[in-house]
Amino acid sequence: MKAQMMRVVIGPGRVVMGPKKLPGCYARIVSLKDGSGCIERYDPRSQAWIPAYETITFSEVWSAPSAPPFVFAGDAATRAVRQ
Repeated sequence: MKAQMMRVVIGPGRVVMGPKKLPGCYARIVSLKDGSGCIERYDPRSQAWIPAYETITFSEVWSAPSAPPFVFAGDAATRAVRQ
């Protein structure tokens, strides 16, 4: 009997976790070229994901509930990933 395991290749720019609903914003964790991750938050005014810098922690994103997918239906970056 053989077992096959699927492996997802994680590269720079890939969404590792999220989007998640935080108080006052939506956030996600994105992988970087060096293997680390960065936190981005969604800016509804520009309809784009921008760096959150030090305003949101990884533990906040990790423990937050998932955001419904329809919230970002108009986001160009999300639309490009789906294609």
